[in-house]
Amino acid sequence: MHAAPIALPIPRTVAPVPGRGAARRAINRACAVVVAARFRTVVADGPRMVTSARAGVAECDALWNRVLSRQGLHPETRLGSWHEVGQAGLGIHAARLPTPVATVAARCEDPTAVQEVVGRSDASTATTIRCMRRTLHLLPVELAVPAHRATLGYRERDAERLAVRAGAGAARLARADEQLKAVLADAPVAPRAIEAALAAEGTAVPVARAALKLAWERGTITCLNVSGRWNRELRVFALTERACPGLLAPMDRDEAIRVLIEAYFDRYGPATIADAMWWSGLARRDVVAAMDAAPCRWARLDTEWAASAAFMTEARYEEHHTVPGPMEPAVALLAHEDVALKAYFETRCRYLGRMPAGAVFNSIGEVLPTVLSDGRVVGRWQWHPRRGVVHWTALSDTLDAALCTRIDTAAEHLTHVLRPGWDPPPGAGEADPGQLALAI
Repeated sequence: MHAAPIALPIPRTVAPVPGRGAARRAINRACAVVVAARFRTVVADGPRMVTSARAGVAECDALWNRVLSRQGLHPETRLGSWHEVGQAGLGIHAARLPTPVATVAARCEDPTAVQEVVGRSDASTATTIRCMRRTLHLLPVELAVPAHRATLGYRERDAERLAVRAGAGAARLARADEQLKAVLADAPVAPRAIEAALAAEGTAVPVARAALKLAWERGTITCLNVSGRWNRELRVFALTERACPGLLAPMDRDEAIRVLIEAYFDRYGPATIADAMWWSGLARRDVVAAMDAAPCRWARLDTEWAASAAFMTEARYEEHHTVPGPMEPAVALLAHEDVALKAYFETRCRYLGRMPAGAVFNSIGEVLPTVLSDGRVVGRWQWHPRRGVVHWTALSDTLDAALCTRIDTAAEHLTHVLRPGWDPPPGAGEADPGQLALAI
């Protein structure tokens, strides 16, 4: 049985104590502080109408494994295509070349689905954009629109600052933008060829690069990787109106944020407000306002993961109580910067347990390729380019033999999936498997 929805009170005002004197002024100031503190608490805690409950350790684990199961990270719930993976995970991280491939491989039974994300020259149904937390994601177009609009503000500011540092004023940028559109009018063009064409028109390379980045962030041009190998990048740019016209669908910022945040909690809840802020790069007020504006009802859970309240849509909470979840523990080899792990910040203990973050995250905050068992990180894996194999190492000496055998099997399967799309040995112009993708 669920608790009845409760409405958290929103304080309005406190009548001031009449009269003069230090005592009355002190009382009035104290009342003002109390009211302000109460109001801040209401705003910080999230949406006002919620179902409230307590989730113990076992239920928290079940809720987390249900999130993973919906993403295809369980033998019984594998997904059929990379598009389904992108929908279920609210995008696929694409900041490093192997990540989309390994992300899909962990979630799809059919190995051929992996090859569909290698060198995507067709962006009509999906596109790679820099969006949440300024990070590259491969997204189905219907998700790319709100992700792009919701995060455009801070990305555009970054690009404009770069333009200022490059000495590109408004007039020079406008001229470079027109030149860029002319160069891309007929077909996609590689970035160096774009720079050369603009230089021939009198635009300095730093200005050309600033204009290119600004146009990409604004969505007027689209970036494509036309390589056929996952460890090689061949980058070209095209006009969005031709390559990915769906990205230009109108949507205002508030509506985009509402759609994005509701989708986040639908996929990844229960999660805290701080988790949503970390994942999206948006301010607390934007996240809370989006939750308040969403048509769904919310469940507020006190969990073992953090002192802060966690939230999920009430529909997902009802599903948790009425639809059976996965029964058997699952083993998964997750990609570098896998979306399932990067969706959280405040509640990372859901998959770390008592393990220190340094065992899984590198010095710049990227989550390394990991081995998950029943929702917990138990090891790390890596691709050996010279040998063309996946190798894994345990992060604990307490793993039993049966689990190690299952991980060995998963590593062997991933090896067979990755080999067909890999181009050995590294040669001239070859991208190292760990290289950042689409950096400009």
